[in-house]
Amino acid sequence: MNRLTKMASASGVAVGLILGSGITAANAEEAPRSAEAAFSELVDALKVDAKTDAALTERFEDLPSAEQERIADAIEENPLSVMEFHAGGPTLTSETGTSPQSALARTAATGLHIQAAASNPRYTATYPVNASLFGITTGTFNMRYVFEATSTNVTRNLECTGWFTGAAGVWNISTSQSNYVSGGQGACTVTYRMSLAFKGSFFSANKQQQLVYKGTRLTSATLRNI
Repeated sequence: MNRLTKMASASGVAVGLILGSGITAANAEEAPRSAEAAFSELVDALKVDAKTDAALTERFEDLPSAEQERIADAIEENPLSVMEFHAGGPTLTSETGTSPQSALARTAATGLHIQAAASNPRYTATYPVNASLFGITTGTFNMRYVFEATSTNVTRNLECTGWFTGAAGVWNISTSQSNYVSGGQGACTVTYRMSLAFKGSFFSANKQQQLVYKGTRLTSATLRNI
């Protein structure tokens, strides 16, 4: 059932209640539809695809009325406050697409000079963060960190980047990156500055992702508000 059909059904229920209670039509219709209207405006602003739109709407309509009202109030105050951000586990692969341990084992098996081969192999770490509503993903913040390392020390940073994929809608998202290598430890930091124009007002939220490796060992993976 699409959103318009559901809204029409809800209106029909409201009319039935009016006839039995004597409540005016204007007051009876305003209460159940105000929360849904606020949520619908947010979903429309995010410009998600039709399938995601339907899933979000259905999930919202399944909530108790009190929870719908709470979410609607939060949207009116700051629409970004209802978004959820979930970080996936970082992954690390070697230049050949295998794990660091497998790459070193294969090097040893071929009889090559291990010290020379292991001094600067390239590794790529990825760290996705999903932006979602009710656990339904609307977009992903992607982070990629490419570096050279031995098993115990990062020797050189090659890339530190971040970008957004998915339905951004009227979001304006800018990124900045920084990285360092110190004492065998390498770090990549990506900052996302997000703003949303919603019903004539502007709202902002900033997030920062960071990966830190000591050689091929992950020492820190963080996502925080700034």
